Amino acid sequence: MLNGRFFKADLYLLLLYLLTAAIILFRVNVEGTGYTTPDSLAYLDAAQNFKDGYGFYETDTAGNKDQLFTKWPIGYPILIFLTSVMSGLDVFWASKVLNLLILAGIFLFLRSICLSYSFVLASICSSYTLLEIYSSTWSEAPFLLVLLLVAYLAFRTYNGISILRNAMLIFLACIGLFLLRYAGIFSLSIPAILCLYFYLNGNYKIASLFFFVSALTTLSFTSYLFINYQLSGYTTGLNRLETETESGIHFLLMSLKGLINEFLIIREYRPQNQPDYLLYITAIIQLVVFTFITIKVNRHYNFWKELKQNSFSMICIGIALLYLAAILALRFVSHFDALDYRLLAPFSFPLFVGIVYTLVSLPDKHRDIIQAKYALFAFFLLSLFLNLPKKFILQQLEQIL
Repeated sequence: MLNGRFFKADLYLLLLYLLTAAIILFRVNVEGTGYTTPDSLAYLDAAQNFKDGYGFYETDTAGNKDQLFTKWPIGYPILIFLTSVMSGLDVFWASKVLNLLILAGIFLFLRSICLSYSFVLASICSSYTLLEIYSSTWSEAPFLLVLLLVAYLAFRTYNGISILRNAMLIFLACIGLFLLRYAGIFSLSIPAILCLYFYLNGNYKIASLFFFVSALTTLSFTSYLFINYQLSGYTTGLNRLETETESGIHFLLMSLKGLINEFLIIREYRPQNQPDYLLYITAIIQLVVFTFITIKVNRHYNFWKELKQNSFSMICIGIALLYLAAILALRFVSHFDALDYRLLAPFSFPLFVGIVYTLVSLPDKHRDIIQAKYALFAFFLLSLFLNLPKKFILQQLEQIL
């Protein structure tokens, strides 16, 4: 009985992955830009130059390859380069294959922590935000996977499992986050918090271990930034404080808009597209589905109590909040990209994983709980299909008809 249940869960998970991967490839093929931005082109250029033997340099408008790639960390171009070399694909398609491999890694990780309802957890990747991330050539794609791994390692450490091994892995994961995005510097807080936690609980030996990990992580980050400074004159490749930031009220409004959009699963709010009836309809559907799930669950459990007692969920939510605090602080003092799904996905993704993990961890003792889990899965499936390139599909249908 159990084997049959797990087989069904694995089948659903596999079909969901194949469907998601197919939709991502479809989106990339029909989108004129191939889901690339100027940042994407810089990543691809650095990967291509490294592949051609020039090193990590950017190509300027005159075709010169004499500007060091320091505006972003080198981790993501290295991953594209490795994928290109191993697959034989050009760097553009290597970046898309890399996205699908990372997505597969997320699916497999979620399967490892919740075999029975891994497909419900993985369906989070069907949200508008994550479909955009995994369609695009952006470093956020691997960043999200490493965030999940850090949360799991912290969870195992919190529960006293393989402390020394997990401490070393947390160090490597923090380095990975930083080498993917400079915002990964927020991960310094993770070993520091573990150090404080064990110290306050009287376990001074483990506290000392994580103090060492924190110091080593800090030294590693500082060394990388110092090398950047020596090579380019700036710690992160350019002066990120030279542009004036928005006023306090504009920053607040931008932040609120970005956060609200992260909680609109299917379609984000765009002021220039109003009235957007599809947004209104999908928002109502989301409200109805979430109300249905809440009613079903609360008949048998106090969900928030269950959430607080689920240590993995709380660690995921804690990491999400740490990242949010860091990105808000960085964005407040430096005028880089707007706070949209790209910058906020590392907040919303672990947050949703934490909340949904609590839901799928509830025992299937009541039909209401099973219905709630499948209702959430169906809702994310709806998001997956509604985030198909609708204009392209309608144009093709018009031509046929």
